[in-house]
Amino acid sequence: MIDIHCHILPAIDDGAETPQESLDMCQIAADDGIKVIVATPHFTPGRFEPSSTTVFSLIDALQKQVDEAGLDLRILSGADLAVSPEYLQHIESHEHITINRSSKYVLAELPHAGAPIGWEDFLFKVIDGGITPILTHPERNPSFMKDPLSLRKFVDYGGLVQVTAMSVTGDFGSDIQLAVATLLKEGLVHVIATDAHSTEKRIPVLSEAVDMASDIVGKDVANAFVTTVPQAIIDGSAIIPLYDHLSQSHEVRRT
Repeated sequence: MIDIHCHILPAIDDGAETPQESLDMCQIAADDGIKVIVATPHFTPGRFEPSSTTVFSLIDALQKQVDEAGLDLRILSGADLAVSPEYLQHIESHEHITINRSSKYVLAELPHAGAPIGWEDFLFKVIDGGITPILTHPERNPSFMKDPLSLRKFVDYGGLVQVTAMSVTGDFGSDIQLAVATLLKEGLVHVIATDAHSTEKRIPVLSEAVDMASDIVGKDVANAFVTTVPQAIIDGSAIIPLYDHLSQSHEVRRT
């Protein structure tokens, strides 16, 4: 499995606090069957603005720890980039922000209080420029909890949606679990990621969420959320439409 959203680098944002916690998170991920983690520290103007030099250095150090511990795990670069007027400028100025330096895919985090007016049009411009934004955890955003289907226009235009494993499993509450179930039923999810921040409350585990998502979309599509789709994102290649291609033998349930 591949995790494209994880706050695993130490002392760079609100995720792992120490190198040891980062390594312990890697152990948890490896035990769960995760083979690749994209380290995505927050890039939030005015709060978290790590340089590419810092991010690459921390990844190299963590990969060395992982290798010395004998874990079968690769750490790649990315960022949890807050949507702001300078969004494109940050992408152009910081090499680590697009996933695996591909210049093709980038995480897009909207304000936690709700989606601002014009967010779609803004991200459409990003898509028109050749970069695909991956909207992170919209099921936890009040705007989409209230109206999950409002994401359809964004998805139809070519945007991608990443939901959080703990949302699928219900660890963030029943309202969020209901919202993510609706997104799954309506074919508005492309990736499940951990968005892990620690070894305790928000851990890097995907398998349980994949199992639960299978009950809604079928095993093929649920597995693609953590294998073929994130692999294409890492490679900077096109994504085969999930529900058209993979659900031929597992029809998406819309009950």
